Amino acid sequence: MYLFSTLIAQLVFTFKSKFSNGIGLQMVENVPFFLELARIVIEEQGHGRSALSTLFFIFGLSSLIVGSVFYLLGKMSMGKIVYFFPSHVLVGCIGGIGVFIITTALEVSTNATFHFTMEGIENCIIKHFHLLLPVIMFELLLRLLMYATMQKYPLLTPIYYCLITPAFYLMLWGFDVGYDGYFFPPLASSSGSVVSQDLLDMFKVIDMTTISYRAVVRSLPTILSLTAFSLIHVPINIPAFAISTNVEPDMNCELMAHGYSNFLAGIFGGLQNYMTYSNSVIYAKANGNGVWSSLGIVATTSLLFCQGPTLASYVPRCMAGTLLLHVGIDLFVEGVYESFHDYDRLEYSGIWLITIVMCLFGMEAALIAGIIAALSTYAVQSITYQYPIRGAMSAARLRSSAWNRSAEAESILVDKQKGRQRIYVFQMQGHIFFGNATTFSDDVKASLMQKRGTDCQPLVVILDFTPVLGIDSSAAQTIAKLKDAISNKFDVVVIFVTGNEEGFPCTYNLTQKVSSSNKQLLQPNDIDDDDPIVFEHGECLDDNMSIGDSLASRALHLTASKHVHKCNVIEEIPNSRVCSTLDDALVFAEDVLIAIEDPHVLQNDVNERFRYSQRSSSSQSFSKSAEASGVKLYLESLCPNASADDINKLSTLLSREKYNYGDVIWEQGDTSDCLKLLLSGSLISLLEDEHGATETIHPGSTIGELGLVNGTFRLTTVKVLSGEAVLYNLSKENWEHLANSDPRIARFIDLLVVRYLSHRVQHVSNRILDKRSLPV
Repeated sequence: MYLFSTLIAQLVFTFKSKFSNGIGLQMVENVPFFLELARIVIEEQGHGRSALSTLFFIFGLSSLIVGSVFYLLGKMSMGKIVYFFPSHVLVGCIGGIGVFIITTALEVSTNATFHFTMEGIENCIIKHFHLLLPVIMFELLLRLLMYATMQKYPLLTPIYYCLITPAFYLMLWGFDVGYDGYFFPPLASSSGSVVSQDLLDMFKVIDMTTISYRAVVRSLPTILSLTAFSLIHVPINIPAFAISTNVEPDMNCELMAHGYSNFLAGIFGGLQNYMTYSNSVIYAKANGNGVWSSLGIVATTSLLFCQGPTLASYVPRCMAGTLLLHVGIDLFVEGVYESFHDYDRLEYSGIWLITIVMCLFGMEAALIAGIIAALSTYAVQSITYQYPIRGAMSAARLRSSAWNRSAEAESILVDKQKGRQRIYVFQMQGHIFFGNATTFSDDVKASLMQKRGTDCQPLVVILDFTPVLGIDSSAAQTIAKLKDAISNKFDVVVIFVTGNEEGFPCTYNLTQKVSSSNKQLLQPNDIDDDDPIVFEHGECLDDNMSIGDSLASRALHLTASKHVHKCNVIEEIPNSRVCSTLDDALVFAEDVLIAIEDPHVLQNDVNERFRYSQRSSSSQSFSKSAEASGVKLYLESLCPNASADDINKLSTLLSREKYNYGDVIWEQGDTSDCLKLLLSGSLISLLEDEHGATETIHPGSTIGELGLVNGTFRLTTVKVLSGEAVLYNLSKENWEHLANSDPRIARFIDLLVVRYLSHRVQHVSNRILDKRSLPV
């Protein structure tokens, strides 16, 4: 079966592999799995032709499964998935396989069964030590030769194995020792062997009526382990051989080729095969290349396949035993000894665990031990090396996209006692799960406790989960409890940032658990200066009541009421809110601070910022005087030191433009020839070469001022996002005329650019996410 599987592999790789000098070989490393499968069959059916039928069926089934997996991975272009196995688990399997091959060498050399018991050691080693002695001698001599030559000669090992047989015959002749026990028995004998002298009988062994399907079911875990172990050879051998031959590998193509070769072998009950690295390198260095040369190897293997079984009885056991012992020791050393400095203590302990479990309890138990080792390593390393809080900071130096607030609102936000310093931002990272969720929760509460009673005690806490990759259900429940603890104990508004519109990266409905309201804090035109401030349950605040105390503490503990007054009111401040972006969270946090200080200021600010977009969205048209008034109001906000005459002169230089949904204002790379003020509607700015890099532009904002003054090309593409948008345009000609005729007024545009750059530099995305806000 070894030669048959090798023959099939070489034939398939000749026509399906991208390599012109690859060598196919039966997977010798899988021999311990074959022994385990044989033991399962013997336990179910004993010895005999029916047991051999079951075993050959299982061999073929395992090859079919391996071939199907290889083919599907390549067909679906999933070649990289073979790299997803934790390396320390694979190394542990390699160490365990090494021990299995060593025990197999003992059994092959002595024709006795080995167990890790005193009885097994006595029966296999002590009683048959004379059969093991040649194996040990040949192995020691090979190791000495490899040490003396410093492993400079790749052909040393195969030549040495070829010389073992004649050397052993000379030893027997020289010491006048009999042949009994030192050789394999003939494949056919007169004593009624189950294997016929007819070579093709190996393909006739399988009898579907005598197969033990109970044994087949018992063998499935071993076949699963065998399949997983078989997958690790391709991502190791193919890239290594590609480097040695200076060929660009196609992993998906090679996976499909391995799928064909294993599937064909499995149809005839054959064993698994692969493209071997060492033999392929030797063949390539010997100038082996091309289809005809490969077909010559196929012909030679076919000849050995026909005559090899007859010659097998003349091969000494010590030759096979030495080969297996050498390979087993190499694999064990690679898996257990050489990996000592490559892994931390926990991973290295997992390697030993897998190796020991595989030796004592078999392949299935080792597979379970590997899963446990991988999960426990991930959990411990995540707790140890990945602190869930990426950073924490005050929002005193952060700026949101609401940069065109009124002067009154901005004065509140920059105040050291009442402004952005009272907003505190925590940003999380990585995976938050049951192992580090408690640490994260405790550290957030400890940080807030340290600031309690100080001048910078937070009124708003933002928990940003944008960089978080995943949250398990246990951690999500911990976060939900954290929200209640922060709100009740520290009397603050808690804002959660999910990082995307779909919510938190978890199955648990965390958004619903942590959000008490996602309403706007204020709606435009809701309140006049003379209106009382009314909570949703109907309590009015008199003039002697501290607005800060009431909104900061009392509003956070309000309960919903069925009797909502329909007068112009400020809605209750929710104790928590969920936002999709950090910028949205900061805008809302700023609104909360302004409302706590003076709700009328916030209402006026909202009214001015959204006056025209509200009417535009409701299909209301403006008179020319209303639009002119709106333009002047926005210019006053943008140029706070300008006089009324200055504002009037600037407004006369602007020309009105109207766009509809989807219209392109300009494209990235266009010449900068104007500045535009957005009066109503909304726009979107996007980078053409960065998928998902967008920014929404709201009324009252200017765009293009940097390009107008500095002469740079347009850095982004700007499109209309709303149903329609009204903009006022300052052309380059008017700008240059203003700069020449009235430099003092033109200076306001320069200051606008400075303010623009200051906003970009201090925007929250630069300070927290290390990502630039888009230039427009």
